[in-house]
Amino acid sequence: MWLQDRIATFFFPKGMMLTTAALMLFFLHLGIFIRDVHNFCITYHYDHMSFHYTVVLMFSQVISICWAAMGSLYAEMTENKYVCFSALTILMLNGAMFFNRLSLEFLAIEYREEHH
Repeated sequence: MWLQDRIATFFFPKGMMLTTAALMLFFLHLGIFIRDVHNFCITYHYDHMSFHYTVVLMFSQVISICWAAMGSLYAEMTENKYVCFSALTILMLNGAMFFNRLSLEFLAIEYREEHH
């Protein structure tokens, strides 16, 4: 276990492991969001949307935002501007994805109240 931690810190600069994990979660959330928008707006298959996992998705997005924020704080301690820029970009992308997911959930709730 000790060797694996050293290898991970050897290949990534300080704080980039959290930023990389936040980026991977962002891509996961982006894929789920695109699928839900497709099911909501294009195919109208509302039963295929991820309503059952809303709490898990929102919690996962909050964790992703926290990891991105911690990664950006670590990146601010370095003098590398590219690392700082990429960490802050990933933080903004995760924040935007959170509010997009939240707005889609409220839109779906409003639609279900009107039509069912």
